[in-house]
Amino acid sequence: MNQTANTSSKKRRMRLPLYAAGGAVVGFISSAAITQLPTDLNWTLSVYYDYDLLFALIALVVLVTMIWNSISLARTPSVRPAEDDDAADMEDHHSLMSPAERSLGNAMMLSSFGVIASFAWVALALSLYASSRDLPQSSNLFTLGNLIAACIAVIIVVVLQSVTIKRYNRYFPDRALDLNSRNMKKDHFEKLDEGEKWIVYRAAYRSFQMMNLLLGVGMAVSVLYSILYNFAAFPIVLLSVIWMINLGVYFRETYRAQKQ
Repeated sequence: MNQTANTSSKKRRMRLPLYAAGGAVVGFISSAAITQLPTDLNWTLSVYYDYDLLFALIALVVLVTMIWNSISLARTPSVRPAEDDDAADMEDHHSLMSPAERSLGNAMMLSSFGVIASFAWVALALSLYASSRDLPQSSNLFTLGNLIAACIAVIIVVVLQSVTIKRYNRYFPDRALDLNSRNMKKDHFEKLDEGEKWIVYRAAYRSFQMMNLLLGVGMAVSVLYSILYNFAAFPIVLLSVIWMINLGVYFRETYRAQKQ
């Protein structure tokens, strides 16, 4: 035991110079990169028109999610197979979920991603169109065409999500999603069994932890941007408010659960 501990201690001491050298290299590269940074960071991501590359990337994301969503729906039967066939299918694939259920789960996830990306596209396109009245005629035509394309994408994505939810309701009639309900997700959660609820709890806590991490990273990036370029108070304030609301909801729900 002592010999093993001594060997491990020697290995750690031998790694220290390597860690120091690696830190020195990273520090040198970082300092050199900071000194080479421009005085103002350009976020236009453009090739010909302002922000045309940015909108092209968003449009690509929306298109990929729509195609992938459609493929996942095509792999899902419109009606759930019989219990015997379903059990045999799951046993053949050594999984608790059948391939059809996995495809349907992918379709639900991709439809949500598509809705978020398309609405972000509309929000950015509308903001650009509202602030580009003084631009040349060709740029105004681009912003108007971009806004129209974003609106069409939203319509397509929303229709595709409706089709996906209807397919889900036909496949799982015992826990169907009610689109007319104000508390659709809450009502759907109450229909789950205990094992499924535990999975949701675990996933929600992982999401909460990741959200806290991302908010902290976003705060640090905003501060770094203010140091290197221009003072930007709004992103820091906005992230702080979102962070406090996120933690406040968590502690409120914890307190309510303890009182029961």
